[in-house]
Amino acid sequence: MSERHAILKAFLEHGAPRPIPGPLAESLKASILSLDPEAGTALLAFEPDERFLQGAGVIQGGIVAAMLDFACAVAAFGRLPAGQSFGTVSLQTSFLKPCLPGPHRASARLTRMGARVIFAEAELRRDGSDGLTATASAVMAITSR
Repeated sequence: MSERHAILKAFLEHGAPRPIPGPLAESLKASILSLDPEAGTALLAFEPDERFLQGAGVIQGGIVAAMLDFACAVAAFGRLPAGQSFGTVSLQTSFLKPCLPGPHRASARLTRMGARVIFAEAELRRDGSDGLTATASAVMAITSR
């Protein structure tokens, strides 16, 4: 079982928010809030801080895309059987308004999953806001580990 599958299994067994390991995820304070493998959905929390600001005082676009990619990845890993993995081959991101430091939620859902390719969509919102900050569509190629 991969480390990613172990993290998701632990989340599904215990249901409590689960931090996502790794330098970028830890810097973004990323954690899994909900995961439904059957529905192919995931909800993640992030809290980007001033380290991720670019010149205009907003979170750099690559970091926004990374948060959306993390959400798509968790939704995909929730559905994949042990022994399989994937890589994102395309991530189309739309930036709808400035992303400010502070708590955010990213929701993702798988729109199609075949034998070799997964399609997903994600949305990023600042906590307490109904308005979208950014959206993304991802294509992920399934691989064997």
